[in-house]
This record gives sequence, C-alpha cells and structure tokens, in this order.
Amino acid sequence: MIRLRPTHCYLIAAGVLLLDFVAKRLVLAQHEIFSEGIVLIPGLLRLTYVRNAGAAFGMFQGARWPFIVVSVAAVVALLWVLRRDGRPPLRSWAYALILGGAAGNLVDRLFYGGRVVDFIEMGWRGHIFPVYNFADMGVSIGAALLVLALLRDDDPEPAPMDPPPPRTP
Repeated sequence: MIRLRPTHCYLIAAGVLLLDFVAKRLVLAQHEIFSEGIVLIPGLLRLTYVRNAGAAFGMFQGARWPFIVVSVAAVVALLWVLRRDGRPPLRSWAYALILGGAAGNLVDRLFYGGRVVDFIEMGWRGHIFPVYNFADMGVSIGAALLVLALLRDDDPEPAPMDPPPPRTP
C-alpha cells in the first residue's frame, strides 16, 4: 500500500474540515427549515438542526472550556504526529480524519458559545440515534480505522539489530 506524505494527510484533514464547515453553514443559513427536519429516507435518515453543548451522545452538557482545551490538545498532538513521513497508510488516514473532525467541532465551540451544530439524524425501527455532523463522522471513522490498524499491527517495530561483526584487518 502507498504511504501518505504529511501533505496528503493535511489535505484529507482540510477536506473533512471544509465539508463540515460548509454543511454547518448551510444548515445555519436555513435553520428554520432544518429545525422542523427534512426526511431523506423515511424511518432511517433525516436532517435536523440541533445545538449540542456536550460531547458525543450529548454527554457532559455545558463543559465548554474542558472541551476546547481537549480539542486544542488533540489538534496539536495530531499535527505533531502527522509531520512525520513514512507512516502506514491506514494510520495516516485515521489520524487525518480525526484531525479534521476535531478541528471542525473546535471551530464551532470557539465561535458558537461552546455549542456544536449537529444535523444528521438516523433511526432504525423506532430507535433514534443522537444527532451528529460530518466532523463527528471524521472522528468516528478515524477512530475505527485506528483500532483496525492497531489490531492489524500495520506498523510493527523493527527488530533490534545485532551489532556489526568486528572488522578484521
């Protein structure tokens, strides 16, 4: 598999951030329509505008500054990790998707009073899942890829090298 360069990883992260940003701005521009909900696939998928002051699944509502601090730390750590060349592709994709998603939700927390714009609502057989956005998808898919990469051990540590044999004159 082809290894991604840091520049490619930054472009993937920027793509997630841009997709999330544009989608959220469209939802905000038409929030009256989205507040009522737009059914795309009956019983499965609809677009619904909500503001989430918590973490995934609405946990820890109102903890704005801890979320901002953790998000900034995650973005900085991922930028540091991604600057290195030669990482296996699956891990590169994982880190890039998580970076884009973390940055997308961080932008919302900074500029919208600690709240994240969520708008994708899914359900199945009467069960409604928490509303989410493209940034959340980036983090979730990236985390799943990272777990898969770790389970596959796609970046094994090189075996320690024996010292070279002594040279004879």
